[in-house]
Amino acid sequence: MAPVGTHPALSFRETLARHLDAIQRRDLAALADTVAPDALVLISADGKLKRSAAEFLEAHRGWFAMENWTLDVTEEVVEEAAGTGIAVLRLLYQEPGVRQESLLTLVFRQRGDRWLMVLDQNTPSK
Repeated sequence: MAPVGTHPALSFRETLARHLDAIQRRDLAALADTVAPDALVLISADGKLKRSAAEFLEAHRGWFAMENWTLDVTEEVVEEAAGTGIAVLRLLYQEPGVRQESLLTLVFRQRGDRWLMVLDQNTPSK
């Protein structure tokens, strides 16, 4: 994991793009650099709640180790105000025999000159 603060200041949108790119590239260290190291909430598509960066990253470690999945991301809403950035994204996750659509809500908070993700909630679409 890269220590927090190892990159020059990025805007919210640049940080969001970096976060999503880290997922596409299955780069756990780059992903870790975009998440809050302390207070973080993950609500997964199966309704499980995780409350730490360590749990979040461990869940992604297992996912990143899997091969043959793709994730298409479309922005629905991206807004920034008063040190908070919110992104609602439409996801299409596919792997052999699986096609799952969902809405992903990400919340980032500005901490000093950095933006860090504090909430990740994935809601399956019906």
